[in-house]
Amino acid sequence: MPFKRNWDASCPRVWNKWEADGQEWVVQDLDPKDDEEALDILVAHLCTDEILCSLSKITEDAESVEGIRKFWALCIAQRMCPALYTWVDGKKTLVALNVCAVMSSGDTFPDVEIKGEKWKNVYEGLVFLETKRDPHKYLELDLLLHAFGLVVKRDYRGHRLGAKLLAAREPLSKAHGIKGTTTVFTVQASQKLAARCGFETICEASWKDLADSGLDYPPETNKYIKLMVKRYD
Repeated sequence: MPFKRNWDASCPRVWNKWEADGQEWVVQDLDPKDDEEALDILVAHLCTDEILCSLSKITEDAESVEGIRKFWALCIAQRMCPALYTWVDGKKTLVALNVCAVMSSGDTFPDVEIKGEKWKNVYEGLVFLETKRDPHKYLELDLLLHAFGLVVKRDYRGHRLGAKLLAAREPLSKAHGIKGTTTVFTVQASQKLAARCGFETICEASWKDLADSGLDYPPETNKYIKLMVKRYD
């Protein structure tokens, strides 16, 4: 049976908060009233800056942008996305989020057609690694928190906010009986960050491996994407 979160009066729940340089920050569940803004941030910042999206030139294809936006919207609707807020001119402002969804072994959630050739190129690059090694089998867990994009607005980068979002997956997962998480990290910087946050690489592929599989990527042998996992004991 597909995972369904009980979204009650205690939600959105706060997972972490702190102050730095006179600024207050909070990591919490993405507030439903901010769903459309979250999608706009993902399209404006992740579709252009994430390497597979950039290499695939996803923003040049309106069908692909619409397709990835619909995919993200279905993930967000599960209400398992940690988001980071701060106060700007006295207003609580969304500045970063991690698109996450709980999936069971063999699950096809979100059950949506992958439309747009450039979005398909990105999606199949991600699936390529999980086809090589199943994180559910590796961790021996039926339920995992999968992530499909972490984005920080450009004006807020350089404050280690990505690490805060990765860390928030643990209390979020544990609160719902989920004992592990998995992500395809696509660039060296995010791979190093994930390793520092306790993630383990279980499979990797070079851009050339992706190209040899029929996908439209440069045949680089020294650039890798990595499937990484973390278990919450």
